[in-house]
Amino acid sequence: MVNRIWDLKIWITAAGVLLVPELALGNSLTLTSQGIADGFTLGTFATTNPGNIGCCGGPFGVAMTSNGNVLVNTGSGAAYIFADADGQTTGSALFTRVSTSGTSAAAIAGGQTYGSQSGHYVEFNPNGTVNHVLTGVTAFTDLGMWGNPVNGHIIAQSGSGLIDIDPLANGGQGSFRVINGGVFGDGVTVSADGKTAYVEVGGEIVGYNIATGAAIFVSGGFAALSGPDGSGIISSLNNLDGDIIVNFNGNGFNTGGIGLLNPSTDAFTVIATGGTRGDYVAPDTKNGTLFLDYSDTVERLSCGKNCSIGGSVTPTGSTVPEPETLTLMGTGLTLLAAMLRRTRLLGS
Repeated sequence: MVNRIWDLKIWITAAGVLLVPELALGNSLTLTSQGIADGFTLGTFATTNPGNIGCCGGPFGVAMTSNGNVLVNTGSGAAYIFADADGQTTGSALFTRVSTSGTSAAAIAGGQTYGSQSGHYVEFNPNGTVNHVLTGVTAFTDLGMWGNPVNGHIIAQSGSGLIDIDPLANGGQGSFRVINGGVFGDGVTVSADGKTAYVEVGGEIVGYNIATGAAIFVSGGFAALSGPDGSGIISSLNNLDGDIIVNFNGNGFNTGGIGLLNPSTDAFTVIATGGTRGDYVAPDTKNGTLFLDYSDTVERLSCGKNCSIGGSVTPTGSTVPEPETLTLMGTGLTLLAAMLRRTRLLGS
């Protein structure tokens, strides 16, 4: 009987695909005229599960690695490390690993990559293997995590609610405190000042004070797109500063999209439509763009010059490098100085 029920679900799903003539078996995410007018650009970073629609076999946990590459965990059981350049496929992956992350998120915090394996919080190596389990964090992983840009903590949804993880406590085994034990949402993001966590709860984007756990912002519902999920906050020198990018599930097949929410006015505009099922987002800490998960691809959204999504921008308009980027820059400058010194000595 169980097999028959499962077979029936597969048949109904397949029949549903055949009965919807406009259903696109692939991501056709496209900017709207408003998205173009606002200065956004959109491209495909990686195609990991071509032809996949719905939930939950495609990309989920995406995060930068400490050496500037990109980790992509998929619900289908594979994890990839890609160079940070658009047009990636599974064939171009630098490393391919077996993953038990499932539908959990990933995040970079304090220059290190964190995520989930078999329901536990872990730190990943740059090649995608697990460095160690955060045994001091006894809460199980759930839907969403984001690195706090101020203190290097991880703000995450868990089986214990919304939590604040210090991954370096207890000699690197980590510790956590509950921010709000009644929050069981999706798609966490953190403000540039490290004070507010935004989470999808009940079809709304809700902001929580990280120190007190109090709800300090509620978006209301979204009529133009359905199923809000991951989000990222814009830092810029223009009128987009402080607005929130929201990724949407849509109908789960071909109406995923991207919205722009102004938390000061509650104004909402649709900036991209036609995607497969949208889910988490993650910041590219090297260039200020935003990765967005869909059923089959990881897309990349840019808000243009003097603008960062999920990062910060200086008063002069440059994107502030994250700790791992600064480390790489420092190493490169040290090597360059040594080479110049050697050249001068050989010349003399």
